[in-house]
Formats: sequence, structure tokens, C-alpha cells
Amino acid sequence: MKLVSKATGKLGFRAISVALLFLMMCALFSGCYLLPEEEETLEPPTLTVKEVTYSTYTVEKGDIERWESGTGYFASTRNETLLFGKSGIMKKLYVRSGQEVEEGQLLAELDSDDISEKIEYQEYVVERARLNYYAQAENGYGYGAQIAKLDYEYQQKQLDKLYAQAENSAIYAPMDGIVTYAASLSAGDYVDADRGIITVSDPTQLIILYKPAKTEEIYTGMTLDITLKNDEQSYTGTVVQTPADVPAGASDEAKDNVYIELDTTPEFASIGTSVNISILLEKKEDVIALPSKYLSKVSTRYYVRVLVDGLPEERDVTVGINNGSLYEITGGLEVGEELVA
Repeated sequence: MKLVSKATGKLGFRAISVALLFLMMCALFSGCYLLPEEEETLEPPTLTVKEVTYSTYTVEKGDIERWESGTGYFASTRNETLLFGKSGIMKKLYVRSGQEVEEGQLLAELDSDDISEKIEYQEYVVERARLNYYAQAENGYGYGAQIAKLDYEYQQKQLDKLYAQAENSAIYAPMDGIVTYAASLSAGDYVDADRGIITVSDPTQLIILYKPAKTEEIYTGMTLDITLKNDEQSYTGTVVQTPADVPAGASDEAKDNVYIELDTTPEFASIGTSVNISILLEKKEDVIALPSKYLSKVSTRYYVRVLVDGLPEERDVTVGINNGSLYEITGGLEVGEELVA
């Protein structure tokens, strides 16, 4: 067995220690090649601005028309609403709405059989008084003749009153025409004296009634374009009455409608026939007419987005009339400028 001396062991350990120290020193001064190698620093990315394109509109001049359209109907200018001269019980209503009638035709009557009997009797009394008066007068115009005359005149007045009562119990057509209203009444219904029972209208005297959206924009004398439904021909009409022309106590119909006369009334027009109304309220020619999509509004401020050097800028403008789709620009824009919606 081979023995190693203690001195030799000490030398070997010392040599190893020196070698390790040497290696550590080398690693330290060589940039620490024993540590992980750092990643290479990257360059920052380059930002690229994408070019923006706009859908533009070139400002130009044009015409702006502001119209109102609606539906009217033919009505008669001569209408008479009829009523009984007294209250009573309905006997019969002889006509219905839409029916043609002739002047003097019996249209309705109250139950007045008792008056008919009274009239028949009073006619007898009057005739007897008349004969007595003539008989007395033949013997000279003395006291007896004077009494007979007074009696005859009195009885005639009583008969006239009965005639008036009978007349107040019946309604007759005042003219040839059409019944445009008939009350819903049956035999036995009670009728007040002031209730309108029947309206008769003259179909030969026609006018158009139209209820506009804004009556204050319609004036007497205004000219209109009229077309009848199912008729390709157009007609010229003139406003002859507006709600502003009627007194405070006028009918609701007069307060709400304008009255229009046609230059030529079609032969087939009748009461109730519908008509299409077109009214030119206002027109501006050769003005900056801007489509509404390019105009913005905040409160009372109007503004547009003008393209300047490729970028949109807000600009205030002033406006005039508009028809909902086109606005008149009275200030702030020039023809040829480009706008962005």
C-alpha cells in the first residue's frame, strides 16, 4: 500500500484553490462569459399615418320651392239648414242624406193631427162668417154688417194662426238640391224647436274646402294647382276665403278651412268629390341650395364642415328658407367650396 505524505496533500489542495481563483478572475475580467448573454435591443417601430379620404359635396346654386300638399273636397256654396218652427213629437222623416229633392217637397213633419182637425173646423167657421158678412152687407153697411165684418176678420186671423202652426210642424225643400244632412230621428222622438233637422244643398254652386297645415301662410287671392282624384288634368284655383276672413262667431268649418274657387269646374264634380291640393308657398331662384345632410344644427347655431387643405373645418352659416331637403344658405359659404357630411 502506497502512502501519501501530508505535505504532498497540502500542496495539491493549494494548487487546486489557486486554479479555481484564477478561473474566477478570468471570468470576471472577460465580461462574465459564464452569465446568460443579453438579447439585442430592437429599434422602435415606425408609425405610418393612413391617408383619409372624404365623400365631399361641391357648393352650387339652384332653386328652392316650398310646397304644401293635401286633400280637399267639393262643397256647395248654398246650404240651408231646416228646422221645425215649434217643438213636438216626430211623425216622420221622409228623406235621407244624399237624396235629391225638389223645391216645395215635404221632407219631415211633426205629429199634428189635432191641428189638422182644428184647421178643418176653423175653415168652416171662417166661411160661415164670410157668408154672414156678405149677407149683412147686401142690406146696407149698417151696424149689423160692421159686426159681421169684425167677426169674419177675427175668424180669419185664427185660421191663419192654425196655418202657421201647421207650417211650423212641417219642413219643405226650399230649392232643388241634395240632402247633405238628415238627423237620426224616428217616429215618436221628441224634437226641440231649435234643432237642425235637414240640410239641403245646391249641387250647381260648388266650391272647394281645404284644411291647410298652416292657415297663416294661405291668403285670399292666392293661386293654386288643383287635381281631381283619378283625373290627370290639372285646374287652376283661387283662394276666396281663409279663416282670417271670417268673424268670431263663424262655423267651425269656416274657421278651419280655406275656400277655393276653380276657374273651370269639371262637369263630373259633385258635392263630396275629393281633390288633391298643391300650394306653392314660397320660391327662391339662383341661391345656394344646400342638401340638408351637409348642414348641422346645435340650438340656434347652423354650421357646415368645409374641406380646407384636405382637412374638414367647422364653419358657421346663416340660412333662409328650406323645404326639409334643401336649405338656402344666405351667408358663410361660397359657390365651389367642398363640404364633408
